[in-house]
Amino acid sequence: MRCLKRIVAREVHRALTSTPATHITQNASLQLLDSSRSIPRTENPMSTKLYDGLRLTVHAPGLFELTCVISKRMREVFRELAVPIIARNVARVVDDAEIRERGMGGPLHNYLVYRARKLWLDEQAGVDDRMTFHDPLHFSIVFGQIDDDYGMRRLAYPFAGNRAYTEALMALEADGRPFFVDYHYQNQADRPKDIRKDEWKRRRDDWNRLLDADDRETDGTLGHLPGWQLPDSIESVFNAVLLGYKDTTIDLNAHCTIEHRMRRALNRAVTLDLDLDEVNGISRVLTRNRRIERAVELYLDTAAGAAMVRPEPLPDARDLDIAVSELPPVYGPPSEAVARISELYREQALAGD
Repeated sequence: MRCLKRIVAREVHRALTSTPATHITQNASLQLLDSSRSIPRTENPMSTKLYDGLRLTVHAPGLFELTCVISKRMREVFRELAVPIIARNVARVVDDAEIRERGMGGPLHNYLVYRARKLWLDEQAGVDDRMTFHDPLHFSIVFGQIDDDYGMRRLAYPFAGNRAYTEALMALEADGRPFFVDYHYQNQADRPKDIRKDEWKRRRDDWNRLLDADDRETDGTLGHLPGWQLPDSIESVFNAVLLGYKDTTIDLNAHCTIEHRMRRALNRAVTLDLDLDEVNGISRVLTRNRRIERAVELYLDTAAGAAMVRPEPLPDARDLDIAVSELPPVYGPPSEAVARISELYREQALAGD
């Protein structure tokens, strides 16, 4: 069993060290060891990037008190991030005829909030593990301490499904003095100009010491360090947010505006109108979407675009349990608008823009 775990650890390590920098804290490979706290060794010859490495300042409280502060703030961020997820999925149920007509599994799912929740969970369940965390609201953090001739340094490494968590951590302070400062490290990259050479080397050595555990089964990970994990997850996001705001109306339109919903509907309609292939490489899909968005922008700047019918506002949060039959009509952009935007898209494609 110990041998098998070491083999798995090596495979995860190899996958992680070849992961693009921006994906280190978001890629699902981090969970292949049944731990969200696994990251690669820093001395590995391949590219390793610990972009979210942090150091606790002398103003930060002790670990127990700090965890209480983090717990409170991360739950607030969780709620802030959860509302837009609800809004986007409610909008899809309201605006998309295909989704509205899809069987959602029983009388309970005739209600908007449950349809939106099931839509999200069903789609997440079908996404390849290599492409998503399956939980954009995930947050956990581990702590370590280094004590040597240079003094004592307390380090932290967060794993977050959204950058907002890390930004909230960096904003924690007492009397204007921050609890955390940047302590990132990446090898095979030029040292930042504002960091001294000896400081950069110390960061490398500090992270190596924390990554080296005496137990060979956890060697090369942070799984042996103390930490805290946000207990809320995407599985309960809809219920958690709605219950948390049960006495207050959530303005869903503030988180998924009519303009955004209209643009999304136009993008989808043009894609279908031109029979554009959805699976043709990330770069080509991004180029296609940029061209469609540019064509939409050009059309909306015309008199016809300004006069185009917009979607109906979303229901208030207090009315999310209304029956589907009471929802606003499914929004479908005018065919003449789709045709004109399609022409603008073709013109860009022909010009190679």
